[in-house]
Amino acid sequence: MIGRILLAASILTLPLSAMATWDVGGGLEDYQWIEYPVGFSGTPKETGMRSAVFVNWNQDGESGALFSWRAKLYGGTVDYDTFLLSNGAPVSTKTDYSGASSEAQALYRDDLGSYKLDYLGSLGLDTWRRSIRITSGEQIEDYSILFMRAGLRLARSGNGAGFHGELGVKYPVSTREDAHLDTMGYTSNPGLSPKGEASGYAELGYRINSMFDVRFYYDSWRFGRSDDVTVTDTTGAAWLIHQPKSHMDAKGVKLLVSF
Repeated sequence: MIGRILLAASILTLPLSAMATWDVGGGLEDYQWIEYPVGFSGTPKETGMRSAVFVNWNQDGESGALFSWRAKLYGGTVDYDTFLLSNGAPVSTKTDYSGASSEAQALYRDDLGSYKLDYLGSLGLDTWRRSIRITSGEQIEDYSILFMRAGLRLARSGNGAGFHGELGVKYPVSTREDAHLDTMGYTSNPGLSPKGEASGYAELGYRINSMFDVRFYYDSWRFGRSDDVTVTDTTGAAWLIHQPKSHMDAKGVKLLVSF
C-alpha cells in the first residue's frame, strides 16, 4: 500500500512542470553488511559487488519549489563469512540479494548563478530479499524500510556540463523484517523490527554533456538490535529470536543517460 501511494504521488508531480528530465542508467556497487551479535566475539560480514538499475525524474527550474522521483532496482551475490552459534566455528557461504526502492523528493532551490543549491526532503520505501545459502537450501529474510531523507544538493540546471554533488542523512521511520521463521523449524513466524538509526549518504557526479552523467555515491543503513520475539520449535521448546545490530555500507559508480 505504501509503495502504491509513493508511486501515485510521484506520477501526480509530472504535469506540474514542462521543464523536466528523465535519467536512466546502471552501475555497480561495493556492498558490505556487518552484524554485531551480543555475547559472541565474531562479527558476521557480507562483502561483494552488486549491480543496479536507476530511473530518475527531475523537475528543472532556476529557483523555487521543485519535485523529483528516484527509483532503483538492485541485486547480486555476495560472500558471507559467519560462524556456527553452537561452537563458534567459522563458516563461509553466499548471500543472494534482490531489491527495489522508490522515493518521492520535494526540494527548494536557490539560484547561485551557474550552480543551484537545493534543500531537499523525501519519503521513500526500500524493500529487499536476503537469501542466505545453507546446507538444506536457503534462509530467507525480507526487509521493508520506510525512510525519510534530508540533504543539500549542489546542482546545475538545464543539464549543464560540470561537477555536482549531494550529501545528507537518512532515517528509517519504520522497519519490518520477515525472517520466515516457520520455514526454519519453528511453529510460528512473528515479525522482527530492527531499531532504525540515522545514517549518511553522499554523491559526487560529473555531467559530461547534456546526455551523459557519471556519479560516484556512498549509501548506508544503520539498524539497532531488534526486540526479542518468542517462538517454539516442533519439540515444544521455546526460543528467543532477534535481529542483531546491523550496519550496511555501499560505495558505487553509475552512468546515467538523460532525455
